[in-house]
Amino acid sequence: MTTPLTIDAKDLGDGVGVIELEGEVDVANTPQVREAALRLISGGVKNLVTDLSRVEYMDSSGLGMLVGLLKRLKESDGRLLVAAAQPRVKRLFEITGLEKVLPLYDDASAALKEVGR
Repeated sequence: MTTPLTIDAKDLGDGVGVIELEGEVDVANTPQVREAALRLISGGVKNLVTDLSRVEYMDSSGLGMLVGLLKRLKESDGRLLVAAAQPRVKRLFEITGLEKVLPLYDDASAALKEVGR
């Protein structure tokens, strides 16, 4: 049984946003995550922290969605930062080489500090 995904998207002001995800990120729910992120971006967020501290599983569609968001943010000189990936999810970033493209931070506060929050 898969764990339903909850998405908490916040605009912190000054062009910084956070998306906290809880559950499993897979092909069934990546469109909802993308929509929540795009709402923040269209509202002026340039630096987006994705908090994965409560994500137990992510499939390739989740990774693809993050890469798409990264490209979108880079168009406006923004950044996508990934925080607190669990060992299983972190391993996926390492296997695919995405940790070289998407900076991984130990926790959301470290990622926020990186963008001046």
